[in-house]
Amino acid sequence: MRKVMIRFAVTLAALPAVAAAQVVGFALEPKAMLTDGVIKVVQSPAADSAVFFEFSGATAKKLGQVSVPTNFFGPPSSVAVSADRSLALVSASQRIDPKDSTKFVPDNRLSVIDLTASPLRVVQTLELGASPASIAMNPAGTMALAMNTTDDSVTVLSIAGKQATIIEKLPIGKGSGPLAAAFNPDGRTVLLTRGGDHKVSLYAVEGNRLNPKPLRDMIAGVRPFGVSYCGSTGLAVVSNMGANGDADTISLLDMAASPPRVVDTATVGPAPEGVACAPDGRHAAAAIQNMSNRPPQNPFYSPNSKIVLLKIDGKRLHRIAEAPIGAWSQGVAFLDDSRTLIAETIVDRSVHLLRIEGDALKIAAPSMVFTEGGPMAHGIAGR
Repeated sequence: MRKVMIRFAVTLAALPAVAAAQVVGFALEPKAMLTDGVIKVVQSPAADSAVFFEFSGATAKKLGQVSVPTNFFGPPSSVAVSADRSLALVSASQRIDPKDSTKFVPDNRLSVIDLTASPLRVVQTLELGASPASIAMNPAGTMALAMNTTDDSVTVLSIAGKQATIIEKLPIGKGSGPLAAAFNPDGRTVLLTRGGDHKVSLYAVEGNRLNPKPLRDMIAGVRPFGVSYCGSTGLAVVSNMGANGDADTISLLDMAASPPRVVDTATVGPAPEGVACAPDGRHAAAAIQNMSNRPPQNPFYSPNSKIVLLKIDGKRLHRIAEAPIGAWSQGVAFLDDSRTLIAETIVDRSVHLLRIEGDALKIAAPSMVFTEGGPMAHGIAGR
């Protein structure tokens, strides 16, 4: 078992108690480093891996770490954990070119991890379409979707026991560039972001398949990237990642409306790669890269990323707070208490823990720091 340095207390006394244990998995990226704003391949890197924790009340317990292919390219949602906490999926969009160790080439692997085993173990590896940039699992744990960004398709998988089976590779549309997906809490529909043609599409789930014709295509902003449901409130949020140094946005979707529609959009800052909504629907958060992954001489450069907090009130987004985190931010997520947030940054190889206090963001506990790679994606057991 590899050793991981985690600079935080095992007992997180500052965190509010939650009703039941919650499993969170992080994919670690050891192959990429940022040098003067340029992503370079690490020579002779540590093995790719994913590490899993159980949060229960004020206690965080490491469940284990397992070697699986990972990669930073794509949304920070290349990990999915089943609601019953028994299974995890991890996808890899790129790998080091076996013919040129200074370059990345597309990968196509999906790993199935048995979280009930001790130690954790990989029970299956599948080859999907090119560059499965992210993965989403339905609430029942019987179906998963992998976004094949580079070939404009979605791989649909059926899950039974500890095995996943490829059902079909569904074309989304030429130039669509599917990036991320999120299932409605009832499992009957799924939202899919399309960074290539700037659409957010709603699909019906029929059995363990998607109806190939979208129920609705919505326009939220430039290059919709991440997507998150606000629990069972009927709301969802989408990040719009322009990534050009300009102030980008996140959008609020009313999924209970007939038809579903974008009801508000708020400015959050440059490159909101990660987006999350609290289970109680009261807050949303964006992890903005803030041009921290650009060369220092870039006029838009900033030494750190930020978490931007927004209040949801009357189906409107109100920006209320922000907090600096490490450079090259990735994902952000709310834990079940709807007040504690986790956020990943690659440069300092850290997961940051924040807490909402009133209308402010505070540090909830010291950062979790990993020695073998930068955390660049997460998955949380379904609620």
